Amino acid sequence: MDMVDSKKITLGIIAIVLLATMAYIYSAPQVTTPAESLIASAGRLQQLVYCRNKVLQNLSQNSQLFTQIVNLTATGDNYLAKAKQYLNLGNATQAMQYAVLALRTYGQALDLQEKLRDTLGTSFASCRAVLAPQQANLTANLYRNRVRNETCKWSPDFYPQYVAINVSIQRVNELESIASRAASSGYDTSNATRLLNQARQLLLEAQSLASNCLLNESAHRLAEARKLIGQATSELARAGAMRTIAEMRRHGLDVNGTSVGEVMRALRARKFEEYLLNKTADTLLNVTRNVPGLERQKTRLQLLEQLLARIQERAKGTHKQLALQLRELVQEAINLAEKAPEMAKNNPGELARQAQDIGNRARQMRGGGRGP
Repeated sequence: MDMVDSKKITLGIIAIVLLATMAYIYSAPQVTTPAESLIASAGRLQQLVYCRNKVLQNLSQNSQLFTQIVNLTATGDNYLAKAKQYLNLGNATQAMQYAVLALRTYGQALDLQEKLRDTLGTSFASCRAVLAPQQANLTANLYRNRVRNETCKWSPDFYPQYVAINVSIQRVNELESIASRAASSGYDTSNATRLLNQARQLLLEAQSLASNCLLNESAHRLAEARKLIGQATSELARAGAMRTIAEMRRHGLDVNGTSVGEVMRALRARKFEEYLLNKTADTLLNVTRNVPGLERQKTRLQLLEQLLARIQERAKGTHKQLALQLRELVQEAINLAEKAPEMAKNNPGELARQAQDIGNRARQMRGGGRGP
């Protein structure tokens, strides 16, 4: 038997194991995730590789080829163990990636087992039951359809597409959860929800098409779904930015003129901490400009002081230092606001001078102390 025939047999076996496992899992009453399905399939291949190794070990103890098979088996076991570990940790994406690596590695071991079997003239008939012990009839049907299905099943094109579809489904789940939380806070996420529903339907169609070897059609569905997911992500990011602006106002920041776009840019660039500090400096500057109304701003200044305390607690480096300096400056403004009524009567010029001094220092702190 040549290498091409060996690989065809191996691909056929892998297809049978995966399809039989998925058919059994999805017919069961419990809900099974794509990651669990891949891990279950890898586990079935592991059993098959183990069974074949038992057949070969007594006939090929000193064989270099058998040593390679054993090493591949151990590598596959390691990948499968990691897949299970990540699944238990709730990281479905990593779990699927390691399950796919396990499937590929066990597939390589199956290839070499076919070669060694031909060399030794032995048989793996005793291992056939491992393929689908609970689905014997299904296995027989899959064997009959092997030639038709092996043109694409678990080929290099199939693997990444299958994983991409399931990763996209997981992303839809995550975004739906975000949309639900945003809706419960009073934000309109109906359009995002509609887009996610359309994307989910396309992904389910992509799964079905891929299972029937219609990979091109499946890829089109996946691409359409990804576009919808991108649109839904933008919709939810906008809702999230609006929610953030509302939170900023609640913490005493001046958000007049603040656009959703600038908040989204700060969040995307991972510079939101710096953005908040600049907004705090701007707010303090605006507050101190209105000297007659300084007394009425005491509560707002206290909210700013609390916000800076939280930023100082979690910030690092220059942001932590700037939060501390701004907090001290806000505390000065609070003290001045408390004294403002008396100073307005007895020394209004000094009140204006101190308020201006605080505002000037706030402006200098903007942008990490780089000035206006």
